[in-house]
Amino acid sequence: MADRSWKAYERRLARAVHGRRIPVTGERDGADVVDGMFCYQAKLGRRFPAYIGHWLAGIRAAGARRGGKTGIVVWKPKGGQDHDAVVLLTFADWCELHVGKREQE
Repeated sequence: MADRSWKAYERRLARAVHGRRIPVTGERDGADVVDGMFCYQAKLGRRFPAYIGHWLAGIRAAGARRGGKTGIVVWKPKGGQDHDAVVLLTFADWCELHVGKREQE
């Protein structure tokens, strides 16, 4: 029987970060994949906000122009605390930083 799309995505994520997928047996406690340093929750969404895509594309291009630096977006909701900001980068950039160059699928 074929994996559901969410389960297949969790398996690919675990392989990409050299981690381990946690089976759905009650031990997850919110984490889908773990590696030596991080817990991941994999989400498949129907829509990706266009403005985030534009921000990422812009900062990735700026980073490339500045000697191949990795572009990230740090987003904080208005009125929120600075330490609660969220860091966004592409998964390809994350893998390159975290697990080294990965093979293209």
